[in-house]
Amino acid sequence: MIIKRDEAFMAVCEIRTQIDANTVNVGTGMFVSSSAPGENQFYGWIVTASHVARETKDSTVIVISTKDGKAATLPLRLFGPIGWRHHPVADISVFQIQFNPMNQQFMHGRFFPYDHINLEHKSVSRDFELTAIGFPQGLGTDGLFSPFTFRSYASSGFVTLPRADTKTNSTFFCLENPSVGGYSGCPVFDLGYETNGTMMVTRDQTWCHGIMHGTMSDNTGGKIAMVTPAFFLKDLIK
Repeated sequence: MIIKRDEAFMAVCEIRTQIDANTVNVGTGMFVSSSAPGENQFYGWIVTASHVARETKDSTVIVISTKDGKAATLPLRLFGPIGWRHHPVADISVFQIQFNPMNQQFMHGRFFPYDHINLEHKSVSRDFELTAIGFPQGLGTDGLFSPFTFRSYASSGFVTLPRADTKTNSTFFCLENPSVGGYSGCPVFDLGYETNGTMMVTRDQTWCHGIMHGTMSDNTGGKIAMVTPAFFLKDLIK
């Protein structure tokens, strides 16, 4: 299955939490669907970075796209009691959606399939163009729903680095380009196609390889993005 960038927009949401009168915490989430082996039961999840999830509270809202491309703001509690599953090591959390008549009307065609997430402990090829989709500085939800994308390539395999939030070590892979605040928690896709001049090359399906953590920088001004590998989701979605 190949998902175009415009279609992938439907799977992301902005997560917005008012911290105080002057501070709003903004991150990005992704809707994921799963089913247990041999079951017809459909499960829905919101996936984001733990440092975004831990800031959420009863007043947190998410912003999604309507069918006509406008931004709709909904309370997170519409999807169930605020209760995230946080990974004990990695910067990744999941929120299981409790479907009801009030939220089901917003859910059609919105989920990225769990079996299109790279759950293997295998780093992404540095030859594949990757696309991050999110809301830098909270942009993209003012009136019309328009997430931002940036394209990059992996600049490393798996490396052990301290998390920016907890300073504890975890596994990441890095991108050649830096992230921006608000992209935290966003999916990093290999959309399965790339353009070389007028030639488009496609692969058999779109993959999500990770969730954006943040940016590593130093006093020289150098910056690279840090991505939490998607295989950590195996510990949270079973």
